[in-house]
Amino acid sequence: MHKEAPQGYVVDLACLRKYPHAELADRARQHTIECAVMGHCVESGYALVNEEGELFLLDPDATPHVLAALNRTHLQQGVALRVRREMLDGEMKTVRTGP
Repeated sequence: MHKEAPQGYVVDLACLRKYPHAELADRARQHTIECAVMGHCVESGYALVNEEGELFLLDPDATPHVLAALNRTHLQQGVALRVRREMLDGEMKTVRTGP
């Protein structure tokens, strides 16, 4: 079974679409929890952006995991997570998130 564990800063896709590619890592570090949990941001889904500015799009099943992690944190911005993804039914699915 294929597994991967990308890690990076949580950014909702609504905001991510506005960021210039060259600024992804800096903007991701500054992305606030307040923004990430807004209704339209939650609905857009999430991605992780690592220190090199690489982007890892998360599947819709990751949203509840990401929200739970955001609700547990004491940080106000720049929440970094590692997600565990596994190949399930021919698709990569998020099965766990954590710091």
